[in-house]
Amino acid sequence: MVRPDWMRIIHSQAYANLRGKAYKAHQAGLDVIAMMGTDELHVTGDWRQVFSEGRGVAQMKIKHSDAKASGEYTVGKVTR
Repeated sequence: MVRPDWMRIIHSQAYANLRGKAYKAHQAGLDVIAMMGTDELHVTGDWRQVFSEGRGVAQMKIKHSDAKASGEYTVGKVTR
């Protein structure tokens, strides 16, 4: 499927917003665990000290689900 230029611009801006949030979190001392899609950022630490909670572009909200977004990560050595 070929996307119109305006769709690519919006998609690129969403990625840029997510990268900006990850950078802000890193600068504030939070560890970035994962970035998924264009809107999901997983960090360790108290993110409420860095971001306000809400639905705005510059805000964050907790995502509730049964997947890894619930906060269950295994820290350790990666094996193959």
